[in-house]
Amino acid sequence: MARGTKWFFASGRDTGYWRRIIFCFRHVAGGEYEDEAAVAVRAFAALRPQLPGCMGTVYDGAFRGVHRDTLARLGLLVINKQHGTVRPRSYELLRYGRCRHDLWCDQGRIAERILLDDGTSVLVTVPVTRLEHRQGQAKSRWYHLLSIRCRHGAHAHRVQVGITTTPDDRSSVDPSTGKRRPSDTERDFHRAEHLQQIPESTLAHQLVYPYRSDSESVHNQFDQSLWNNRMISYGLERQKVFALGFSLSQNATSRRIHLERHAGREGHPTTKTV
Repeated sequence: MARGTKWFFASGRDTGYWRRIIFCFRHVAGGEYEDEAAVAVRAFAALRPQLPGCMGTVYDGAFRGVHRDTLARLGLLVINKQHGTVRPRSYELLRYGRCRHDLWCDQGRIAERILLDDGTSVLVTVPVTRLEHRQGQAKSRWYHLLSIRCRHGAHAHRVQVGITTTPDDRSSVDPSTGKRRPSDTERDFHRAEHLQQIPESTLAHQLVYPYRSDSESVHNQFDQSLWNNRMISYGLERQKVFALGFSLSQNATSRRIHLERHAGREGHPTTKTV
């Protein structure tokens, strides 16, 4: 068991070695408001306007639906694994003329419940043809454009993901009844918990998520920079000086390697092929 002060580091890197930049670090005090995930969300929200072109963040299973909801409203993608306690849940029943499709939430995406001859059923994932982002004046919205397979022809269906709607959000109208559709909170449905922007079973998730484990190298380097892998001072403010010095040294090293790489490119003569 390890005891002591816990720190959160927000960082980014490219595919090169020693190219990681630490954007910020925060003290994790613990408790409901000061747990690791809550501290990370506030840090990413503060970094959002400082990082033009930033598309999103990769995090571990500590992020739940409430954390993904906050960042998705800011226009950020959140890639992390679905929590093991989330169970499949019925979403809606679609009727297109002579056919019907029973849609469920499973593994962070929409799946169709298919009845088998023996009376059992199985959930088959519905293909996502496109992830749509609609930026509003105050917040963003995200949608999955689905292609539902059917013997009468495939159906295109749009499903909102990543954000749990509230009565304060803009609501749609049911065309069959003309009445306002209740929000997710009104019908006790945590959409951000059940429907992810980038589901775990997609190729995009499998290509990007492995970069998350690389962030552990920052924690390991921090430990290795300290005597006997332990802080050499007591008190939060004194330990914060060491965390700041470590972050500055890492960024200075990455900057130096970045400059040397570009200087080497400019020093080589260019050739042209005719």
